Amino acid sequence: MPTHTFQVFQWSGTGYNAQYNTSHTAVFNDDDDSVGGSSDANETVSIDGGASNVTGGSPYKISVNFTDTDGNSHVEDFNFFYTSDGGWYFAPQEGSAFTEGATFGNYQSHTVGWDYDEVVCFTSGTLIATKQGKVPVEKLVAGDLVLTSSGDYKPLVMNMCRTLSVETLTKNHKMRPIRITAGALGNGLPTRDLLVSRQHRMMVQSKIAERMFGSAEALVSAVKLTMLPGIFVERDDALVTYHHLLFDTHEVIFAEDAPSESLFTGEEALKTLAPEAKEEILALFPEIAEMVESIPARHIPSSRNQKRLVARHYSNQQPVLRLS
Repeated sequence: MPTHTFQVFQWSGTGYNAQYNTSHTAVFNDDDDSVGGSSDANETVSIDGGASNVTGGSPYKISVNFTDTDGNSHVEDFNFFYTSDGGWYFAPQEGSAFTEGATFGNYQSHTVGWDYDEVVCFTSGTLIATKQGKVPVEKLVAGDLVLTSSGDYKPLVMNMCRTLSVETLTKNHKMRPIRITAGALGNGLPTRDLLVSRQHRMMVQSKIAERMFGSAEALVSAVKLTMLPGIFVERDDALVTYHHLLFDTHEVIFAEDAPSESLFTGEEALKTLAPEAKEEILALFPEIAEMVESIPARHIPSSRNQKRLVARHYSNQQPVLRLS
């Protein structure tokens, strides 16, 4: 049963137009990787180490405007849930500007259902293969030609970044990067330790994948790979900067020589971004929202099948990159 830990705030008073000065730690236990549909009766949640309570009603993602502690205005999505002991809670999404001391504004809109994991990105210092050789991700700019798995060089459309403080990472371990140590994927890859966000997908290339999906290549979220030796959630509390690499289409590129995805766009894929990042992309490139969601660079198995795939590699002691 997966466990998910993140920062939440308890809905107080009227809820809207209120300042929130206290946050809490919520630990979810669920039989899948997302909250969805009109209800999810298979999960429990503990607040600040207290007794576990069953969640009830519909899990909502609600768009709300708010003012941060520096007086800046934002509009973001928050994940709302209800517990059987009468508590209502909302969770800022990963990378949110909402912190203790921020003031909630007004309801904007909502949708039913939300996912536990959200940001997709590399960390600063990651070497990316380009036409000019290996370049640190933070030095890439629009127009740079980046090597793709097809052997072609594709121009980078945008390199966005977000820096998370030590305080933020300490409060919400979900924001910590996944460390893929050198060689952990197989065939000596990556050639150096690689740090990516939880939902950044790495390519698996193996006979096991081919038997399961009819294709030897599949994209799997980094957090699913933590079942394997040498891949784990980064334990050090150190400032981290995440980068989003956007191309005209979804691509497999090379990070520390290991095949990995670029930012996957489309209406559903954009929901995985922090709201302000999504707002920036759509303001500059509104046509991205119209990109076809159903054409990823490689097969992306369901969350459950990603787990099964990694579990089979683990039990058979097979590397996830068996290049030929």
